[in-house]
Amino acid sequence: MKSKSEQLPRGLRNRNPLNIRKSDQLWKGQTGHDGKFCIFRTMEDGYRAAFRILKTYNVKYHIYSVREIIYRWAPPNDHNYTRSYIERVCKEAGLKETDLIVVDSWIEEKRNDAIWLVWAMAKVENGDKYISYADMEKVKMGYELAFN
Repeated sequence: MKSKSEQLPRGLRNRNPLNIRKSDQLWKGQTGHDGKFCIFRTMEDGYRAAFRILKTYNVKYHIYSVREIIYRWAPPNDHNYTRSYIERVCKEAGLKETDLIVVDSWIEEKRNDAIWLVWAMAKVENGDKYISYADMEKVKMGYELAFN
């Protein structure tokens, strides 16, 4: 029988709620990887890395819309149901797929959109059963770690 922690989705076991793949990049708070995905010290560190990646999408690749962000994050050629992912994130976060996400904005409303986006993405990645409104504090702390 699996232990309680082994029953959790991989993203939560690894404290990597958006399932960031391992790479040559060693993230702040990263303690290793499981062969495929990064493992972080805390959930907040995992959220921090996600926000930093999304900022790179904005700055380096000029990717801003919810649709474009998710197509890059979870592309169909990686066997993702990208269209469903977009629809679900928009529903959970109260966003439209054409909404522009400026991750490190000085405008509070834009910052909040980014926070809701990441929360909803974590919910899609790990399941409704495991990500709730209570997790919003960890998402916000990840944002603070990323940009303050």
